[in-house]
Amino acid sequence: METPLLQTKLYIPSPRPELVPRPRLIERLNAGVRAGRKLTLISAPAGFGKTTLVSEWVHALGDKASPNAAMEGKAPAIAWLSLDESDSDLTRFLTYLIAALQTIEVDVGKGASSALQSPQPPQVEAILTALINEIATVSDQMVLVLDDYHLIDTQAIHDALVFLLQHLPPNMYLIIATREDPPLSLARLRARSQLTELRATDLRFTVSEAAAFLNHVMGLDLSAEDVVALETRTEGWIAGLQLAAVSMQGRSDAHSFAKSFTGSHRYVLDYLIEEVLQQQTEGIQRFLLYTSILDRMTGSLCDALTGQEDGQQTLEALERANLFIVPLDDERRWYRYHHLFADLLRQRSKHTHPSLINDLHAKAAAWYETNGDLSEAIHHAFAGDDLKIATRLIEKGALRALERSNFAFIFSAVDRLPEPVLASSPWLFVYHCWALVLTGQIQVVGPRLESTEWLLDAVSKSDQAREQEMRGYVAGLKAFLAVWQWDYTSAIDLANQADAHLPKGHWIRGYCAMAKGVAFWEKGDLGGAKEAFAEASDIGQASVNTRVAVTAACYVGHTLELEGHLEQAVELYQDSFRLAEQDGRELPVASYIHVHLATVLYELDELDRASQHLSEGIKLCQQLADDRLEKIGHCHLARVYLARGDFANAVDAIHNADQTHPVTEIPLDMRGGEYPQIRLWLKQSKLKEVETWLDKSVVNVHTIPHVKTKLIYTMHARAYIALGREYQDGTHLNNALDLLGELLEMAERSGWGSKVVEILALQALALERNGDATRAMSKLERALTLAEPRRFVRTFVDEGPPMARLLYRAATRGIAPGYARWLLAAFPTTEPERPKDRQDQAPQAELVEPLSERELEVVRLLAEGLTNPEIASRLFLSVSTVKVHTRNIYGKLGVNNRTLAVARAQVLGILPSPYSF
Repeated sequence: METPLLQTKLYIPSPRPELVPRPRLIERLNAGVRAGRKLTLISAPAGFGKTTLVSEWVHALGDKASPNAAMEGKAPAIAWLSLDESDSDLTRFLTYLIAALQTIEVDVGKGASSALQSPQPPQVEAILTALINEIATVSDQMVLVLDDYHLIDTQAIHDALVFLLQHLPPNMYLIIATREDPPLSLARLRARSQLTELRATDLRFTVSEAAAFLNHVMGLDLSAEDVVALETRTEGWIAGLQLAAVSMQGRSDAHSFAKSFTGSHRYVLDYLIEEVLQQQTEGIQRFLLYTSILDRMTGSLCDALTGQEDGQQTLEALERANLFIVPLDDERRWYRYHHLFADLLRQRSKHTHPSLINDLHAKAAAWYETNGDLSEAIHHAFAGDDLKIATRLIEKGALRALERSNFAFIFSAVDRLPEPVLASSPWLFVYHCWALVLTGQIQVVGPRLESTEWLLDAVSKSDQAREQEMRGYVAGLKAFLAVWQWDYTSAIDLANQADAHLPKGHWIRGYCAMAKGVAFWEKGDLGGAKEAFAEASDIGQASVNTRVAVTAACYVGHTLELEGHLEQAVELYQDSFRLAEQDGRELPVASYIHVHLATVLYELDELDRASQHLSEGIKLCQQLADDRLEKIGHCHLARVYLARGDFANAVDAIHNADQTHPVTEIPLDMRGGEYPQIRLWLKQSKLKEVETWLDKSVVNVHTIPHVKTKLIYTMHARAYIALGREYQDGTHLNNALDLLGELLEMAERSGWGSKVVEILALQALALERNGDATRAMSKLERALTLAEPRRFVRTFVDEGPPMARLLYRAATRGIAPGYARWLLAAFPTTEPERPKDRQDQAPQAELVEPLSERELEVVRLLAEGLTNPEIASRLFLSVSTVKVHTRNIYGKLGVNNRTLAVARAQVLGILPSPYSF
């Protein structure tokens, strides 16, 4: 489930009241920013003052007396992120990174933050691209500090940071403080002069810095000889010097101690910890060891672990004593131990109090649970090897995560549990199954639901009400599984069973209503489907489940589209955007609305709006991690490009669709994205490829169990017609007519008005090519009668010149003349040169009287949409002369307006045809 961000991780550490100035290092940091180097890497072992140095540099930025005064222009704004081990989760890391940037510019990364709340892990490059674009719009220079990056051990995070560095805007710089070099292509950055490096040899204290630290900061009175001895023994290691200084405070034999301080860092550190701890009171030692399991500390949390009531006072005393404790906020409420000190305290605690460790983690888990941080509570439960507590906590958070569609929480938590533990926790098992089903992982869920009696047995023993609820959860799961398996009768029965066991308004009833709606779709009952989807959307809104509300509303709109009610569908989709908004921003789930809306706008020939919504929908799909919907978006974008005659971008869109979701179990029959590759081949007159595809296809509507996929066989009929036109072969045309006859009966019986119009139009084309002009015109008349009040456009225009011929004849015969002329005006008048179909070319000799050369010039300019004055200017004629030529053209072509004149000229081959088949 979503956990509030810990703001203290974003605080810039405050500088110590007394600090050893390090101007040579400050200047190195300044020089890196001035030179525009993308990355400053501060890499050294623990205790070399990495965090302190960067903190000093940051706080000195506004000090005109500091070395930063040498920087030109306005000092950069600083974002700080202190990392810990739990940040090795990619989603958590990116969430905190964005939150850090938002301390500079509150609007940066809002879109990326939304993406990180998606049910499945988002595509990192898409998230970072959006973030980088937003950073680039910020006018000020920005510096992002990642402290303790060595605690990150996830390759996906390293890869994300590499991508960020490769595309970092010029106004942003990155500083990384780490104990070891991260895998970030440092050699390439170094070769390109994009890297500033500070390492242990740079950070180590010089003798003068060691003297200032030991004598002025730590309050010792050491001779120059003793300072040199300690600096030499520690090799300028700041933590070693600090530990030595703490051990020497109050000693009368400081000189002897300095002389005896020998050995490597590891052995010296072991020795000094013993010295430090031995000089602390028993109560302080106990406090240090008991709280060492914590990454962050506050007074009441420490009290929970120690059983005392002086946690806050002790933390403040430790800070005053310079005992390796770091404040995390200005109010001094949260602290952490120096990481090295914490590691050693934990090692000692395991050695001296091994039996207490798990108990301490259990107390920490209880404290975090009480204070509403389940993620930290679960972390301590696992750290304490208490799977029982961990399972209970995960189960507690999983239900809320399901209700908020936060599937990532469930997956990440459950993945840490052994399978037997999950199998022994009925509710967590069911929550996990629901998360799998709702993210499309049907193959995983199916085997798990073959036997569910154990779930009911486990629950019924304790609570009869909970048993009823469990029955509802299980029945709902099985209903969804039945839909995926095309068993629609069972889906409806199971959904009704779930409803009977769940309270009214329960969010699962929303999903069950959607399952029933899909089943009604496939049974040909669009009215029942619409009612079911509307009910689901109402439940989603009432239960504040955005995913249910939005998805169901889109299904209602798509059902209206299937019925042929295009304008109603557009209104519903536009109204549904309010369901996908939060705090004034659009949630990733809005991708469903964008893609659905675009398909209707495409049919209405609003190509620019359709393209805009598809682009936005695809971008949000990437945040939502729904690759199936993203594929459909790319497929439909290909149709938009084809409608514009832009073959190159159509090819790219088809390629993107294949790359997004290469494997499709069934043809893409949803939302109008079917077969973009076949449409492209038809536009390009690549009929050999079409013929090969058709030969490999099994065209048998009786073998497909659901109506929606049966009706995409209109593409096969379209291919038969194209081949029949090319080869003048009656077999192909008869195949098309037979198939279309079956499909028409099915579409009419199911009430699929949009498909009825499409099928009638295709029948008209097939009959016209087969020589039956009378029946062809009859079919077209019926198609136009159904389509005109609903403003269908692309269903006709996409069929190209053969349909233009039929529409021209309809207009001249008084069949829906106004609508036919309106459709003819939607046909493009120019196109790239492509091979022409020999059947579609008609010589000008077919005219009663051929057009003169001047009339040919005029008709070409009419096709470009020029007005009479514009044509007159272009041809150096008077307007009245142009009008005479225009009247002559109308007479020779047998038309009465310029739209029909252009269409007739295209039919006769005088002008280029807008499409070629």
